[in-house]
Amino acid sequence: MKIITVLFLSVFYSGLSFGTNPEYYLTAGNAVQTGANSLEFDIMMIHTNSSVSTFEYAGGQYFFDFNLNISNGGALIYSILSSDLPSALQPRNPVVYTTGGSMQLRLSINNIPNPGEGYIISSVLPGTKLARMRLSTNAETFSVQYFSLRWRNGPENPYTKIYAFVNSSLTEITNPAFHNIDSINHPLPVELTSFSSEIILNNVKLNWSTSHELNNSGFEIQRKRASDNEYKMTGFVNGNGSTNEAENYSFTDRGLQSGTYHYRLKQFDYNGSYNYYDLNSEVIIGLPPDIALKQNYPNPFNPETRIDYETPYQGYVTLAIYNSSGKEIILERNKFVNPGYYTVSVNFNNIRNALSSGIYFYKLTLKNPEREFVKVKKMMYLK
Repeated sequence: MKIITVLFLSVFYSGLSFGTNPEYYLTAGNAVQTGANSLEFDIMMIHTNSSVSTFEYAGGQYFFDFNLNISNGGALIYSILSSDLPSALQPRNPVVYTTGGSMQLRLSINNIPNPGEGYIISSVLPGTKLARMRLSTNAETFSVQYFSLRWRNGPENPYTKIYAFVNSSLTEITNPAFHNIDSINHPLPVELTSFSSEIILNNVKLNWSTSHELNNSGFEIQRKRASDNEYKMTGFVNGNGSTNEAENYSFTDRGLQSGTYHYRLKQFDYNGSYNYYDLNSEVIIGLPPDIALKQNYPNPFNPETRIDYETPYQGYVTLAIYNSSGKEIILERNKFVNPGYYTVSVNFNNIRNALSSGIYFYKLTLKNPEREFVKVKKMMYLK
């Protein structure tokens, strides 16, 4: 008697599970622009009434309308990158169809398997990835803002259709009410989560982070003095294209004079559009703590190097180079300087008499009524 009861319940449950059409939610989303002329997105499906049905996926065809202007005059290529489905059940023959004024992305239906050989669609988020698609153009760039992707849901053929096995019978279960487009027509921009500065003598290190990026070509670093009206570019840091991962960036602006500065980032998309992000606080470069002559950089060098010096005092500066025999080459003589940081660029190719490889010395003299400072360092020229 107990065995009969179990068999009866098993048959009842089986009828409940397979006699009801499965319901689903179909989404085109997770879009990222992976290059100046390429875009990727997922076609995802999740089973939404798993408590009363089993979704044995038999096949499907997936058609979209879109705006051809995204191609920027180039030829479009549509391809499948990956899928959770076994290869025999994956949609086939991705095609860009633009004949007769139509603008469609088409994925043809797979060969229908036998009952029991279909694929069970997941009821757990994010669902089953039917296909990861790529759309690209052979033009230099396109812009995702022109994509305007829309499901083709009929009644005019061809349109999106979905099939499942219900009670072992091939059944069309298409329901356009649950076909959705997510984050393709209006992609998220680059979002900064932090932007800060760190002062190291007369250098400023900028640090910033993003929570996600879409179509991010990079960041132009711009700077201006508090007394100036316009920003000027001081560097560029490449972006990470499109990513849902947090990314960290840094840039060091070197060799600044004493004063107050403002910074901002100009973030560029691959398509040329941009956004500004301002550093909230001003950056103040103070006076040097003492007179100092720095080691030239690079060293050894050929033919160019630079010499940095700094002073908290006003005075007259003479900067000279000597060879091993004591021959003098004057770079600056009795130049009046205010307190601050200074850089002198040296190019041995520009010196009148040809110089040979070897050890040279450079000497800084700073004089004012209260003090005289003299410092000598050596450098190596490799011709």
